[in-house]
Amino acid sequence: MITIQIKKLRKEFVNQQDRFVAVDDVSFQLKSGKVLALLGPNGAGKTTIVQMIAGYLQPTSGEIMIDDVALTPKNRQQFPMGVVFGGELGFYGNATAKDNLVFFANLKKIPRKQLHEEVDRVLDLVELANVKNKRVNEFSRGMRQRLHIARALLNRPKIILLDEPTNGLDVEMARHIRELVKALAEREQIAILLTSHMMSEIEFLSDRILLIGAGKIYHEGTVESIIQLSGVKAIDRPATLEESYLALAEQLKRR
Repeated sequence: MITIQIKKLRKEFVNQQDRFVAVDDVSFQLKSGKVLALLGPNGAGKTTIVQMIAGYLQPTSGEIMIDDVALTPKNRQQFPMGVVFGGELGFYGNATAKDNLVFFANLKKIPRKQLHEEVDRVLDLVELANVKNKRVNEFSRGMRQRLHIARALLNRPKIILLDEPTNGLDVEMARHIRELVKALAEREQIAILLTSHMMSEIEFLSDRILLIGAGKIYHEGTVESIIQLSGVKAIDRPATLEESYLALAEQLKRR
């Protein structure tokens, strides 16, 4: 069991003209086997939070703790973390799926004796084992997205950060990716932090939701608690997360 604690995380961007606070005093926690979703408008600070946890950005202040140990640039490698930003880039198109993952496994310093076994393991997890010798530039967008997840799974991380994992995918492939993510959380006991603009995705995947506005946590809870917070009523059915979010959206925008 692993616990991630985010304590009073803050990120400021400063230039000669002004100071912009992208993330302001954000605190939350996430445990193994759970999916926590960040939901908010563009510019709310969701991706900045993910980038700080991943180590791509240094916080201005605050702490990122894993099992009561504060993450630093020096000890990050002790806590393997998978990051999935997805998209068309990130792989060598003329190389096979397996060769791409062998390259990234070497970067992660996976021992040579275990390397090919580990690559085969993650390809099997994302159901790409049967096309491992196919060049990536022949992959569909959905297959590339699964390959991004396979790359994140190298070295058995206990934490995966997913940023818009089904963006641009058709309905069938998006559902396949969601089912894969849910299985990884439940079967592999991976802690997953998700950002998405797709309400159906958040409803399907998340155990809890952080509603983010102007760099702050506006509300933490479940789909049901967000519906209650919004005050939206439907005559012949329960209100949806999308209807409730739209009712709250104006309050979440930066002024």
